[in-house]
Amino acid sequence: MENKVTYQVILEKKEKLYEVKTQLKTEFIGLEKIIDEVIDLLMPWFLFPDAQLRPTIINMWGLTGSGKTALVNRIIELLDYKRLYVQMDMGEFESDSASWIKSLFTDDLEFFHEQPGVICFDEFQFARTINKEGNELGKDKLRVIWDMLDSGKINYIPYQNSYYMMRSELCLMNLMKCEDKGVIIRNGIVEEKEKEFLDSFSEYYFESTSRNGVAVDKLYFLSQDFIDGLFYLFNDDSMPRHKLKERIEKCDLNGIQRMIVEGANKRNAVKQLDLSKSLIFVLGNLDEAYYMSHSLNPDISADELHESTCKINIAHIKNALKERFRNEQIARLGNNHIIYRSFTNQNFRDIISQKLNSLKAYVKQRFDFEIIFDESVIDVVYSEGVYPAQGTRPVFTTIKNLIEGNISKLVLEMIAENIHASHVLWSSRDEKFSFQFKNLESEILHEYEEKLSLKIGALRKTDNVHSQAHTAVHESGHAILAALTLKIVPSLVVSKTASANSEGFCLVNMPEGPLTLEILKKDLIIGLGGYVAEKLIFGEENTCSGVSHDIEKVSEIANRAIKEYAMGSDPIFIRFASSNDNLAIIHKETHTNEALKLIRDCEKLAYRLLDKNKLLLLKMSDYLTKNSRIEESQMLKMICEYSSEDWVCESAFIKKENYFKFADEIQFQIDEMQKVQQEKINLMEKLML
Repeated sequence: MENKVTYQVILEKKEKLYEVKTQLKTEFIGLEKIIDEVIDLLMPWFLFPDAQLRPTIINMWGLTGSGKTALVNRIIELLDYKRLYVQMDMGEFESDSASWIKSLFTDDLEFFHEQPGVICFDEFQFARTINKEGNELGKDKLRVIWDMLDSGKINYIPYQNSYYMMRSELCLMNLMKCEDKGVIIRNGIVEEKEKEFLDSFSEYYFESTSRNGVAVDKLYFLSQDFIDGLFYLFNDDSMPRHKLKERIEKCDLNGIQRMIVEGANKRNAVKQLDLSKSLIFVLGNLDEAYYMSHSLNPDISADELHESTCKINIAHIKNALKERFRNEQIARLGNNHIIYRSFTNQNFRDIISQKLNSLKAYVKQRFDFEIIFDESVIDVVYSEGVYPAQGTRPVFTTIKNLIEGNISKLVLEMIAENIHASHVLWSSRDEKFSFQFKNLESEILHEYEEKLSLKIGALRKTDNVHSQAHTAVHESGHAILAALTLKIVPSLVVSKTASANSEGFCLVNMPEGPLTLEILKKDLIIGLGGYVAEKLIFGEENTCSGVSHDIEKVSEIANRAIKEYAMGSDPIFIRFASSNDNLAIIHKETHTNEALKLIRDCEKLAYRLLDKNKLLLLKMSDYLTKNSRIEESQMLKMICEYSSEDWVCESAFIKKENYFKFADEIQFQIDEMQKVQQEKINLMEKLML
C-alpha cells in the first residue's frame, strides 16, 4: 500500500513538471529548447531529492536580457517553491569587504539543512577567482560557494556560537589579568583591588554593548549583562538565568573562570550545513564565449547574431570559464551547461506581439474597449527597441515609453471627446501614431494622431548625403566581391547605422569549414573591396581613413598565411627577430614580400572584378545613399540584374553550408580509382580468354 502511494506521488510530480513545462513555453518565446533542457535536468531532483548524495547543479550561460533569471524565478513560482528558494547576486560579493558571505550562506540558510531547497547564484561571472593575467585573486570568502557546489556540505561556526565564544575568551583573558594583579572575588563580588578590576573590565561587555545601561562595578558578575552572556554561552535549557546567578553567588575568581570554560565546552562550536539535497542554478554572462556581448549596435542582424551564438558549445563555455576560474573549480560546476542563443528577428517580433497582447487584455478589462495594433506598430517598436546583443530589456523599455505612455493619452482623448468606441485601430506612419476610434459596425467615430520622438530612427536618417554616399560605395565594394567570388550573397549591407562606433558594415556569409588557401584569397579580395571601390569611383586621392580597419585585417590574414599557415613558399612557422623562442624560425624579408605580393595580387583581382561590374557597384551605391540598408533578397535581385558576369543568375548562388564538397571529392576519387581498377581486371580477364 505504501509503495502505491509513493508511485502515485511520483506520477503526480511528473505530471506537475509537464504542466510547468507547457506553461513556460507559452510565456518564454524563443526558449523552447532551453525549457526542455532545464526541466529534464531538474526532474531527478524534483522526483527523488532524498536519493541525492550531492547537489544537482544546472549552469545557464547567455547574453544579458536573454531570460535566464526570469526563467528560474518563474519555475520556482510555478512549482510553488518560494519557501525553499534563495537567489544571490554574486556581484554583491565581488568586493573584498564582503567578508560576511559565509555567515549569510550558513546562519541565514540554516532552514535549508537536509531540505530539497533551491539556490540560485546569479551573475556568477563576478565570482571569478583568477584575473585576466591568470593570477589568483584573494577571494577566500567565496570558498564556501565551491564547498557547496562540490558536496553541498559546509562546516561552520554559527554566528551566535562564534560571538559568545569570542566574548567568553576575552572575559577569561581579563580574569587572568585580574588574577595577576591580586584581585579577590568572593560570592561573585569584587572585594579587593577593585581599581585593578575596573582597569581590566571597564570597556568589557558580554552580551550587550550598552550593558543594559549599567556601568561596570564590583557587582558586574551578578549584573544582567554577564548573566545573559553566560546564559547564551551555555545555550542549555537546564541552565536558566536564576540558576546561573545562584552558582555565581558562590564563586570566587577561579570559580567564575571554571563556569565560563564549562559553558564554552558545552557549546557545539562547529556545525555542518547539509545542502546535498538542493538544486543549484548557476547563471552568468561569459563575454569570453559570447564575444558579441559588447555590441551596442541596433543595426546588426538579429538572425546573424543568433547564428553566431548557435555555434557556441560546451567546449567554448569551459574555455571561457578557464579565463575566470581554476580547473578544479570548473570541474565542480559539472557538465550540465545550458547555452542560451540570442533571439532571432522573429523571436523579437513575437516578444513584442506578446507584450502588446497583454496590454490589450489590460485595456479591455480596465476600460472595456479593444485596441487593435497594426503591424506597423510592431515595426516601430522593433526599430526603436531591438538591440540584438542586449536581449529583451531595451524592448520592454521601448514598449513602456512608446506604447504604455500613449495608452493613457488615448483614454484621455476618449473621455475629452466623449467617444463610445468598441475598438481603436492603432497604426504608425510618417513618424506618427494614428488612432481610429470605431464602433461595433467599424464606423470611424473619431481620429487623431500623436507625433513620435524616435531617437534610434533619427540616428539612421541621412544627415550628410555625401558622407553616406562614400560609405555606400565602400560597403557595396565588400558586398559585390563577396557575392561574385564566393557565390554567396551577404546577409545585410548598412550604409548608415544608429551606432556611435560604426558608419556602415557588410555581413559577409563566409563558408562554413576550414580556412583553405582558396578561401583565404577570397577573404583578402573581399577585405580589400571597400578600399578598391573607393579608388575606382572617387579616385585614389579620395580614399578615406575608414579603410584602416580593413587594411589592418587584410595585412594580418596575409601575414598569417605565409608565416603561420604554411601557404607560402616555405612550409614553416616564422617568428619576428625579437622572439626568444629557440624553436621558431626567424622571418626573412622574402616572407614579408610574399605576404605583400599576396595582397597586391588580390587587390588587382578585386579591381578587375569591380571595374567589370561597375554599373552594379554604382547602382548598389546609389541605393545605399538613399536608403540606410539593403537586405539579402533585394541584393540578390540587384546583382542578377546589373552584374556583367555570364554565370550570374539566382540559381547559381549557394548557401555557405553548401560551399565545400570535400566528402563528395573523396567519394569521386574512390569511384574513379575503382573504375580504373575494374577496367584493368576486365582487360586481364579478356587476355586470359
